[in-house]
Formats: sequence, C-alpha cells, structure tokens
Amino acid sequence: MGLTGCGKFLKYSMSIFNIIILIAGCGILGFGVYSRTNESHLTRISAILGSFYYDSLSWALIAIGSVVIVLAFLGCCGAIKEVKCMLGMFFVLLLVMLLGMVAGGITIYVFRDNINEAILDGLSHSLNTSYGMSGKKSVTEAWDVVQSIFKCCGVQGGINSTTSWAYYRHMNTPWFLNQTAEYKEYVPDSCCANANDINRTKCVGGQGFQNIAPAMGPPVTSVYFNDLLFVDGCYSAISDFLAENVNIVAAIVSVVGALMILGMTFAVCLCRRIQDDFLYD
Repeated sequence: MGLTGCGKFLKYSMSIFNIIILIAGCGILGFGVYSRTNESHLTRISAILGSFYYDSLSWALIAIGSVVIVLAFLGCCGAIKEVKCMLGMFFVLLLVMLLGMVAGGITIYVFRDNINEAILDGLSHSLNTSYGMSGKKSVTEAWDVVQSIFKCCGVQGGINSTTSWAYYRHMNTPWFLNQTAEYKEYVPDSCCANANDINRTKCVGGQGFQNIAPAMGPPVTSVYFNDLLFVDGCYSAISDFLAENVNIVAAIVSVVGALMILGMTFAVCLCRRIQDDFLYD
C-alpha cells in the first residue's frame, strides 16, 4: 500500500530535498577535483602554505562531495521506493556529517592559536626563502596573486610593522638581496596600486623617491607616507576580510546545519509513515 496524504507530501518533499543535495554534492566534488587538477590561483596559493594544508583541503572536498552524493542517492531512493532501511542509512550518515561539522568547528576553535602560528610560519618561510628565486616561480606567482587581490604586502601587521611591507628589506629576503640595479626596489610590483602606472617607481622606492616609504620607515609619518603602497600584511588583511564577513560565514553554516536537521526530520517522519509490508500480507 502506497503512502497517502501527509506521507505522500513528505515523500515528494524529501525527494526534492535530496535532488538539491545531489546538485550540491556534485558541485563540491567537482570543485575538489578542479582544485587538484587545474593550474589556477588556488594551486598557486598552495605553494605559500605548503602542499599538506592544500592537499588536505582538496581531498576533504572530494570526500565530502562523494559522501553527499551517496547521501542524496539513499535519501531519494529511500523516499521514492519507500524503503525504511535506506532512510535509516540516510539519517545516520546525515547525523554523522552534522556531528563532524560541529566537532570540526570546535577543533578549529580550540587549536586556533596553533593553526594561526602554522599559517604564519608557512607564509614567512615561503616569502623569506623562495620569493623571486630561480625555480620558485609558483611561490612568486602565488604571493603576487594574494598581494594583488587582498591589497596587502608582506606577512603580518600594519603600516608601522617590520613584517608587513618592510618585510622584504628588514628580513633580508633573497628577492631584495639579489637585486643588481643601482637603485634597489624595496617591494615588488604586486604590493602597489596601479603597478603598471607611471607612478610605479614611486611605489617601489626607486630613484627620486628615497624620502618616502618603502625606502623610509617604518615608522611611517605623514612625511614618509606613500599612497600607492599596500601597507597591511597579507595575513592581517585576510584576517580582517574574514572578520568583516563573519556574519555571512555564520549564516551559511547555520543554513547548512538547519538543512541537515530538516533532512533528518524528513527521514524520521517518513519512516514512521511507511507501513511494513507484512502488515498487509
């Protein structure tokens, strides 16, 4: 005997719900595969942080996408065919994913200081040993991409930090030391607004601009200020960007959690509506 009334509504609602989940799972899986196989800005950024973090993230996306696809299959087939076993497996997998998301969030919060330190070490190491070096094109390109997109320069801090725009000179990076021109550049083009403009020389501290940043300072007074120079470190700039958009991130996480709970509720309610075959033999 098929479902009627409220049970029929739950059946088709859950089918639609799982079609949406299936599309999302395919998107996550596709993005994970894309991040591993395509030479893009994403793969370049892995050269800064190290392959371990990037590989872990890309494999996690592939795993999550695969699980979500299986989840959608179980939920959709279980609803259409009215199979309680499939619905039960759907509920269990969804519950495990929800608990995993909560556990992951707690883990990140508890070990946030260690994670921040590891990221800072990775940024400092790549910039101080590889940027601008022969055979390290991927690292150089990655830094240029990050500095251009986030309008930042160096690793950490603000305008008066020696680890932001002044990092290249103060930390004696290979990029700075290996310059052979009479007038050294203190920052690369990617640390400048309008790097291709005629004011490029002013930004990088070339001849005729030895009295302003980046040739002078830190500290930077109003006399030394250079309006073409990105003055915040990239770690600080990205942290500020995330802080400014924390409400969006929280909203996305909340919606995902609510959808998981809704899916589990659909599964439980539908299971209760499905009558065992032996009752009608």
